[in-house]
Amino acid sequence: MSDPNVDVIHEINDAIASSDLGSVAGHLHTDVVWEHNIGAGSPEEGVYRGREDVVRLLERIVEPWEYLRAEPRSIDEAGEGRYHVVGDLVAKHRTSNAEIAASYEQQLELRDGLLMKGSMKTGLAQSL
Repeated sequence: MSDPNVDVIHEINDAIASSDLGSVAGHLHTDVVWEHNIGAGSPEEGVYRGREDVVRLLERIVEPWEYLRAEPRSIDEAGEGRYHVVGDLVAKHRTSNAEIAASYEQQLELRDGLLMKGSMKTGLAQSL
């Protein structure tokens, strides 16, 4: 039997990959909290609060890429709507011919089919 929250995680990833941020917004709770690359020193590092703030972050993230897709290797339930996700981000920048991959790790909390809280850290990029 499929876990509906895992389906939502895949739907969010697919929507980001196709730059359909309207669909992403539909999966976010109005008071969502997203922690992005805390401690990594990346330009997008920070805590984003509320649906609009998270969507603006995602707009900035996807804008320079010809494609950017999350490929989860594992999605493990941690109980009570919480999930630990490990995978690879595969992307190609609009100004480059090289595809890159970076490992990522997420902690997600979903309730009633909506993302309530999330954190993401990405690893070092490597050319493929």
